[in-house]
Amino acid sequence: MEALTTSVIVNLTEYPGTEPEVSWILSLDSADITVEEAIAELRALAWMAGQKHPTPNSVRSRQGIHDWGGSSSFAEFVLEMSAGGLGGLSATAIDAGVRDVLSRFRGRARSDAWGDLISEEDALRVARSRVATQYSVAAEDLVVERAEANARDQSHSFRFRHTDGRSFGADVGIVKESPSCMKVWREEPGTTG
Repeated sequence: MEALTTSVIVNLTEYPGTEPEVSWILSLDSADITVEEAIAELRALAWMAGQKHPTPNSVRSRQGIHDWGGSSSFAEFVLEMSAGGLGGLSATAIDAGVRDVLSRFRGRARSDAWGDLISEEDALRVARSRVATQYSVAAEDLVVERAEANARDQSHSFRFRHTDGRSFGADVGIVKESPSCMKVWREEPGTTG
């Protein structure tokens, strides 16, 4: 079965199944990649630290068909990696490695056009919604601390402060002329990002 939509998610987490510290999200129209190839691409990230053993990780994939008035197939690939098992890798190196892998997925997508930079208001709405969903917080309790637009990358980056003291962030860009959250993260009170 060829999936009409493909989602690739990379979660940096302390333990399997716990709330991720950082998530990178890529949603594509049909990608020309097999399940085995997708899993191999994601597993390669677990070896980024150049260690003898991979960073503790888990890779899941699922495929299915949505048939609610119109039929559509989907594929989803999720990599969870241990935040504590990355050795001395900097946040910048991890981000660059993940972006490199996700760009290879984008390179194999069909009909995946990037539109123009969206308004800050639309990007903020998408960012708040994704942070609220990912971390189970009320969107209205997220106060914008910083907002930056990047015309070259056609994206917006936001940093929020929650009423409980935690900080969250989100990067939003355009995929197929629609705002899409591409990265979300959280920080506990007392940490800096």
